[in-house]
Amino acid sequence: MRANFVDVWHADLERLGLGALRALDALLPDRERGLAQAYNRLEQRHRFVAVRGLLRRTLAGYLGVEPRELVFELGEFGKPALQGVELHFNISHSGAHLLIAVADFGAVGVDVEKVRAGRNLHALAGRCFSGREYRDWAALPADQQLPAFYRLWVKKEAFVKAVGRGIAAGLELCEFAVEPGGQIAAIPAEFGVVGDWSVAELQVDDASAAAALVVPNKPYAFSYRKLDPGG
Repeated sequence: MRANFVDVWHADLERLGLGALRALDALLPDRERGLAQAYNRLEQRHRFVAVRGLLRRTLAGYLGVEPRELVFELGEFGKPALQGVELHFNISHSGAHLLIAVADFGAVGVDVEKVRAGRNLHALAGRCFSGREYRDWAALPADQQLPAFYRLWVKKEAFVKAVGRGIAAGLELCEFAVEPGGQIAAIPAEFGVVGDWSVAELQVDDASAAAALVVPNKPYAFSYRKLDPGG
């Protein structure tokens, strides 16, 4: 494999036909097939198979192994990792969008969220933004608040996923500049200093979703690629 790389793969899950789903299902071990069948709704079963199958197919391509051979484990706070392999990954899916981030040199976090208008953004921001973030965000013109909210939200989620702590890390303690392209402004001391990490905004297919990537702040080769759900 290349040295010091971060690849982000973006798949449109709405493009998956039944034939592609059957092929992805064949990549899953029996345990994961059983987990898929536990969902009551067919749409949920299909989405589970799509996400797990595409994850296995993508990671196996880096390692030169069969997708069914991959063994996953959970960290102390529930972050999945490959057992016995120094290849870092993180996934996120929302609506039809699936992102898979893969890196060879350190922890990585990625998040994508479908933008939903009509939510009580001020209440959510009051709970999950720092005081400074909330003031800066609330001061924006009304037509800028919706995209800015999601821009901050995905960065926070990507960071807490990168450090492996999830929301237990405290979303309000992970602070970002509110403007487009804004970087990390403050993090809890246990995760280092702001200069230890970098964040990138990712463009998905349309304006209805926001996405971000957080990685250790060091030189690396970056690629953002379309992942063909059908193989």
